[in-house]
Amino acid sequence: MARLAANSPAVRIAFASTTLHFPWGGADTLWTHAAEAAQARGDALLISVSPAAAQHPRVAALAAAGAIVETRRQPEADVGLAARLRRKLSPGRRPADLLAASLGRFRPDWVVFNFGGTYDFLQERPAFAWLKASGTPYRIIANWQEEHPRLEEGDRLAAAEALGGAEAVFFVSTRNREITRRHLLAALPNAHVIHNPLRWRPADVSPWPAAPPWSIATVSRLDHGKGIHLLLHAAAQVLGGEPDWRIEIFGRGPGEAYLRETARHLGLAEHLNFRGYVPELREIWRENHLLASPAIDDGVPMTIPEAMLCQRPVLATAVGGAEDWLVPGESGFLCPAPTLPLLAASLRAAWAVRSRWQAMGQAASAQAALTYRPDEYRRLIEPCRRAP
Repeated sequence: MARLAANSPAVRIAFASTTLHFPWGGADTLWTHAAEAAQARGDALLISVSPAAAQHPRVAALAAAGAIVETRRQPEADVGLAARLRRKLSPGRRPADLLAASLGRFRPDWVVFNFGGTYDFLQERPAFAWLKASGTPYRIIANWQEEHPRLEEGDRLAAAEALGGAEAVFFVSTRNREITRRHLLAALPNAHVIHNPLRWRPADVSPWPAAPPWSIATVSRLDHGKGIHLLLHAAAQVLGGEPDWRIEIFGRGPGEAYLRETARHLGLAEHLNFRGYVPELREIWRENHLLASPAIDDGVPMTIPEAMLCQRPVLATAVGGAEDWLVPGESGFLCPAPTLPLLAASLRAAWAVRSRWQAMGQAASAQAALTYRPDEYRRLIEPCRRAP
């Protein structure tokens, strides 16, 4: 990729996010940094996001500075008699067509797609048909990948065509890139791994907290895919008879009621604190010794490198980007797969060496500092030329 020269003319870039059914989150980090950098150099921007995302202060600031912001909602699943009847009775454009129409009006030099899930383009086929017909280049950010999806053969071939036709596909973890190649039976030579910008700052590093009690933190949206329910069951098995420990659950989400009920069912309520959303990393890590990231499917939980840079070791399942950051036994503990027996075994191994957690946290900080590439979002707005 070649950088734009300082005297290069401004270009027209469209940013389109498919995270239409989640609130603003980590999956919005890369594209917003890129959009802000493009606007700062004078580029014209079209931003197509959900109504909720359009209200976020960073998107509102882009709009105030001249970006065109258009909204669209989650496309309705193309199944069921009721859905077909609603479409027949509603003659307006379907949500998936709105993006294609916006691109046709804006005529971008290239499009940056922010995919919440790697195969989200299946919801946006009209837009991809417009790209193909117009010859407009596009890049893709793939934020999340399911380890074992069920793809119909037609969808697999369409996904291989869409991802293979991009100038570049930026995966947020090596594992997600490799399992996508496995899913699609495609080499994807245009696939790269890119780092999300982190919210971490050196001032976020807190002194090592006194122990006991030994405190394990989870920091994530509270939903099934984050695997926190598995961690609670593992804790009941491994730590149930141990004194002086607690789990601090940071975050909000639709799974909170289930997690509270799980804690009551397992008799763990006195060992758990639900802390809600806490924006300051220093506030999280001034009282906690270890991050647990027991995700079932993920891209890269940014909480992993953030905890490491805050000098805390990490216990994580080997999904998404955990393997890009952790060195097992040195900076943390890697559970081979998100199953209860394996997670319990990993937690047992971590608990057995808790006296080493502080030293592992220092090693984690050094490793993360060497690994982290904070300015990679700029690759999204640089001219991108495929090899012949």
